[in-house]
Amino acid sequence: MSSHLQSKISNNRIHSLDLLRGFAVLGILIMNITNFSQVNIAYLNPTIGAGLEGYNQYFHAFNYIFADTRFMSIFSILFGAGVVLFTRNVEAKGKRSGALHYKRMFWLLIFGFMHAYFIWEGDILVAYAICGCLIFFFRKKSIRTLLIISTILFIVPLTLNLMTYYGMTIDELESTFAFFHPSSEQIATEIKIMQGSFLKQMPIRLENAIGFQTVFFMIETFWRTASLMLLGMILYRKGILSADKSITYYNKMILTGFVIGLIVSLIGLIRAYDSEWSGAYVMNIGANYKLVSGLFMAIGYIGFVMWCYKKGIFKKLQNRLQATGRMAFTNYIGMSVICTLIFNGHGLGLYGNLDRLQQFLVVVAIWILILIVSPLLLKKYRFGPLEWLWRKLTYFSHS
Repeated sequence: MSSHLQSKISNNRIHSLDLLRGFAVLGILIMNITNFSQVNIAYLNPTIGAGLEGYNQYFHAFNYIFADTRFMSIFSILFGAGVVLFTRNVEAKGKRSGALHYKRMFWLLIFGFMHAYFIWEGDILVAYAICGCLIFFFRKKSIRTLLIISTILFIVPLTLNLMTYYGMTIDELESTFAFFHPSSEQIATEIKIMQGSFLKQMPIRLENAIGFQTVFFMIETFWRTASLMLLGMILYRKGILSADKSITYYNKMILTGFVIGLIVSLIGLIRAYDSEWSGAYVMNIGANYKLVSGLFMAIGYIGFVMWCYKKGIFKKLQNRLQATGRMAFTNYIGMSVICTLIFNGHGLGLYGNLDRLQQFLVVVAIWILILIVSPLLLKKYRFGPLEWLWRKLTYFSHS
C-alpha cells in the first residue's frame, strides 16, 4: 500500500468518511434541538414555542437555511456508502455479506425501536434499518441504474406533496392540517406532560414515534432516505467520499451545491413567511423546498469537508471530528440521552422554557463535550460502546 493510501486508510477505516460522519452527526443536533426542547409541532411550525420574535427569527432562519434536513441528508448518503464498504470488506474475506448485513440491520432496527420509544421519538435508525435492507439488493448495480432509481425515489415525495396541495379543496386542506396550529391549552398540556415523570411522558412519545414511523415514513422518510442511500453508493463508488477527486472537483461541488441550495432555501423561507406559516403550504410545497435544498446543501457540505480534508486545514479539529465520526452511533444516541435529561421532567425539566439562542448554546456545549470525550475514549478503546455492542451482536454465532 502506498504512503498516500496509508494516510487515507488505517485499520480498515477511511478517514475522510469518519470526518464527514463526525461533521454530520454534530450538525444534526442543530436540527433536532427544536424537537428536543419544544412541543412536537414547533419543529414544523416555528411560530409555536420559541417563536419568531426578535433574534429568534434569525436563529430559526440559520437553522432552516444551513441545518434542517442538510446534515440528515449527509448521514443518509453516508449510510448508503457504508453498506457498500461493509459488504465489500466482508466479501474480501471470502464470506457471504447478505447474512451479516441483515443481522446488522435487524439489530439496528431493535436499537431504533428502543431509542424511539424509550428515549426520543424523533429516531431515524428504524428508517435506516428498513431502507438498508432494501438498498442492499442494488449495491452492485451500475452507476447509471443507481442514479435512475435514486432520482425516481426522490421524485415520489415531491409528487405526493404537489398532489396533496393542489388536489384538495381549501376546506379539506384546512381540516387535514389543523394540527399545525394547536390551541394554547394543547401546547400547555404537552409542556406539562413532558416536564412530568418519565412514565407520564410515554403516551406522547409513543404517539409521536408511531406517527413518525408509519404515516410520515410512507409519505416522505422512506423515499428520501432510500434515494439518498443509493446516492451515497454512487458517491462512494466514484471515489468522491474517499477524497479521491481533485481540489477542482470539490470546488465545483461546493459552488454548485451551495449556490443552488442557498437560492432554493431562501425562496422556500420567504414563501413560508408569505403563507403566514400555513400548515397546508409548509407541509407540502414548503416540504418540497426543504427536500430539494437539503440535497444540494448536503452536496455542498460534502464538497467542503472533502476540500478541507485534502487541504489538511484545521487538522486538530479534523482529528476530533474523525473520532466523533468513528463513534457516530454512540454520539447520536448519547445526544438524545443528554438532551432528554436537560429538557424532560426526569431530568432538569427545561422543556418549553428556552429561546432559540439558549437552545443553540446547549448545542455548542454538547458539541464541545463530544469533541473532547470521543478522542479520549478511542485512545483507550478501538470502538465506541454502542459500535462495539452492535458489532458483537452482528458477528455473534456467525461462522
